[in-house]
Amino acid sequence: MTDQAPGPRQSGTVYGRGGADVTKAGPDRLSRALTIGVGAGVIAVLVLGYAAWSSTGGGTDKPAVAAPTTTAAQAPTPEATVSQKPQLAVGSWLLSPLGDENTYLTANGEFAKMSPADPATLTVSAGLGDDTCFSFRLEDGRYLRHFDYRLRFDTSDDSELFRADATFCQEAGTDVGTLRLRSKNYPEFVVRQRDDDSLYIDKADESATGSSFMVQVPS
Repeated sequence: MTDQAPGPRQSGTVYGRGGADVTKAGPDRLSRALTIGVGAGVIAVLVLGYAAWSSTGGGTDKPAVAAPTTTAAQAPTPEATVSQKPQLAVGSWLLSPLGDENTYLTANGEFAKMSPADPATLTVSAGLGDDTCFSFRLEDGRYLRHFDYRLRFDTSDDSELFRADATFCQEAGTDVGTLRLRSKNYPEFVVRQRDDDSLYIDKADESATGSSFMVQVPS
């Protein structure tokens, strides 16, 4: 067998793993893939951040509007719609029957009565017989008192009986803003206007009508 010396390799013949230099191709592709992935992640984070920023109103350019609230003060209460009438106190007053502001307590000689003419301005003071109640005096100094159950105006004799007769205690009337006057020394009796406009003290349970009055400020 004749030994032959190895000759030159034929052109075009490739030895190795596939003929291309793959030792550099692998790292280049990995680096490119990482770059693309990181870029995509950054974009996604920016998109999510913008969406969250927009949902809050876009910063300070568009402040959130507070939801409207409703309070009890926005609706008037039934009490606020009722006109408040003055209540009896120390001072000068006119006394009128319930529902008739053009009729007044006045003096007809020595007796008290209700009339649309000559209203009597009453000076109201702490009660002569009880300072938690009231007494009523005309300009001439005479006091409103009951005598034989009828109301009249008399000059004080400074007796204990007179002081008690001339003292009346205020209580609520039948309507809002009205009052009743209860006798101090006959506590089961209240002042009542009778059909002839005269004034008496009558049993409270017998005087459902004509026993509520209104006070007015003299003009």
